[in-house]
Amino acid sequence: MDDTAETKRVPSWYWVLGIVLLLWGFAGIFAFYSQLTTPYEKMVAEMGKLAADCIKGMPGWLWWVYGIAVWSGTLGSVALLARRNWAQPLYLVSLIAVLVQFGHSFLVAKIQDVMGWGAAIFPAIIILIAAFELWFAGRAKTRGWLC
Repeated sequence: MDDTAETKRVPSWYWVLGIVLLLWGFAGIFAFYSQLTTPYEKMVAEMGKLAADCIKGMPGWLWWVYGIAVWSGTLGSVALLARRNWAQPLYLVSLIAVLVQFGHSFLVAKIQDVMGWGAAIFPAIIILIAAFELWFAGRAKTRGWLC
């Protein structure tokens, strides 16, 4: 019998990583929803005026980009766990959206001028994870784990 992606066994760590990436995606959706729906006064109380002003100042189109980033990344993780090839293009869309989102934040809005370069640490982690997700989906596809 041929070893196809549907019959080829994947290592147990694949499932653990897939679940961790799915939980990361859920955390992104939660952050997106929270930032989108939390009243400004509550944001100021929870994170300070500078951070709340940066979020409040996001243009409408950037909220769409943010949503695309978190939803496509999360759906990519679902596809990864379902062992489907469409994980890779979903992760690519997510990475592009993340780069647009943080590109705007640092190159156009210049939040580093307001909050300092320390504000770049978490976005850098997000970009690295998005790049890792894309790389891993490609690797899984190459190894025949996705169909």
